[in-house]
Amino acid sequence: MFRRIAIIATGTIGGVVAVVAYHPPSLTPVSTSGVVSPIPALTGTTNSKSGVFAGDTAQTAWGPVQVQITVSGGQITAATALQYPNGDRRSQSIAQQSIPYLIQQTLTTKSANVLGVSGASYTSDGWRRSLASARSKAGI
Repeated sequence: MFRRIAIIATGTIGGVVAVVAYHPPSLTPVSTSGVVSPIPALTGTTNSKSGVFAGDTAQTAWGPVQVQITVSGGQITAATALQYPNGDRRSQSIAQQSIPYLIQQTLTTKSANVLGVSGASYTSDGWRRSLASARSKAGI
């Protein structure tokens, strides 16, 4: 009987220590939420636009999404989120996990036809709409 009590007490104490010692990862912004104006610049031939283009802000149920792309020689070479849903911890967590995938898909597909991220449907839809706007401003 005493042995059973000792095992239960040890397990309980170990569990409490583990919960108290756990520190969840801090949520850092994926990027700043500033508004950047598009800076188009023509280089080379008329079909080879280069520059930085900010898409229109897409309003979603959980907050705004705005994409900025860098275009060189008519190809997307970089993408970033200027705005994303971050009004609460859940939205911040979803954005922190989904936006790197959306950026990767943007750079891989070089189009607005990104697949999106499961569990981040609203952010993915806003990303597609803002990305399409940025591509349109870039003329690609």
